[in-house]
Amino acid sequence: MKSRMKNIEPCRKLFKIEMPRDLVAEAIKEVYRQIKKVAKIPGFRPGFVPQDLLEKHYSGDAKEQVLKRLIPEGYKQALEFHSVIPVGFPRVSNIDFHKDKPFTFEAEVDTKPVFRMKNYKGIKVRRKRISVSEVEINEGLSKLRQMYAKYRDVAGPVKKGDYAVCEAEAFIDDKPVTKKNKNMWIRADKEASLLGMGEELIGLAKGQSKEITVKLPDDYPDKKYAGKPAKFKVLINEVKEKYPAELDDAFARQLKFEDLNALRKGIETELYARKENSLKIDMKNQILERLLGENKFSVPSDMAGRQKEVLVKRFETELMQKGVSKEEAEKKVKELDSKLEQDARDKIGLYFILDDIALKEKIETNKNDIDERLKGVALSTGGNAEEVRKYYEKENLMGGLAEEIKESKVLDFLLKEANVTEEK
Repeated sequence: MKSRMKNIEPCRKLFKIEMPRDLVAEAIKEVYRQIKKVAKIPGFRPGFVPQDLLEKHYSGDAKEQVLKRLIPEGYKQALEFHSVIPVGFPRVSNIDFHKDKPFTFEAEVDTKPVFRMKNYKGIKVRRKRISVSEVEINEGLSKLRQMYAKYRDVAGPVKKGDYAVCEAEAFIDDKPVTKKNKNMWIRADKEASLLGMGEELIGLAKGQSKEITVKLPDDYPDKKYAGKPAKFKVLINEVKEKYPAELDDAFARQLKFEDLNALRKGIETELYARKENSLKIDMKNQILERLLGENKFSVPSDMAGRQKEVLVKRFETELMQKGVSKEEAEKKVKELDSKLEQDARDKIGLYFILDDIALKEKIETNKNDIDERLKGVALSTGGNAEEVRKYYEKENLMGGLAEEIKESKVLDFLLKEANVTEEK
């Protein structure tokens, strides 16, 4: 077999492959041998059909099967001969097949980047000092008190900070734009209520109603209503006053702590763990930035293109979830096109860097790693590990999960080997 390789891009090769006539003849012979066993032609039993009739009736099928044999074999030999590691599937073209001639075709494919890894052990990393202050602990206690607050009925009119339980309906241009909400809780506070309308309820009592007109914001998600005045018809059914939980030992026991002091210690421990986790993420990002900065190489263009599509879709989705229109989101994406492209190339570059380190250090993902990660996913989603596993297998996500775990293990290794300096 003969093959020539041409560099189209730094990570893209074109192979011109020629397979000899005798190899083609042998493949054709073997394919027809298999077809002959099952061929159904009137007047002949399977296995006894003459070759000329086989070729007349099955030449198309035979050619297809021969190509399915020869192309993968020729492509594989070309990769081995030129010591190339492919990334993705090849694009096959210019197929020239004749039974009495050498078989030629071309295969174009992205290839793994070739680069010399700079020293990845002992990377200098800055570690910030972390601590948990009394102010943060008190804020945590305050949030818990609000979470476990109770609401009591108020006989009198609405005061600032109270909650009005209302029937509410919205109109724009005197046409209803929402279904009547019969259980809307509105806090009587301009800063903490829908469009600031809560302040308009102060002084009203149970059974009273009011029409409130507010201007919708210019960036309102539904553009046909943006900037327009909206009229809300509100009927107060109940008035509630919020009572935060009492901060005492009984409250701590309700939260499964021995006493208030133990609750404070638990909040401190949790806040410290969160800061420690954020700190590790920051230090790993420093390592990734250093690896990218010191290992410059081209990445496969097809891979980078697919990764960019993922980033664009994710960015657009995040913008629209924040209320940005599809048109505005697409405009923003265009403005950030070069950044998104670079981000995609960086992500692909890091994939190859971390994969190279994993090979050098023999870091792999094992069954226990996957089982533990699936248990974690199940715990966070409220499902069970077996259901999560079946979903990942059905959606072909197991390979990606294994890669994600491997990258995480490589980063843990790099952080362990890093030269960490604590900031003063």
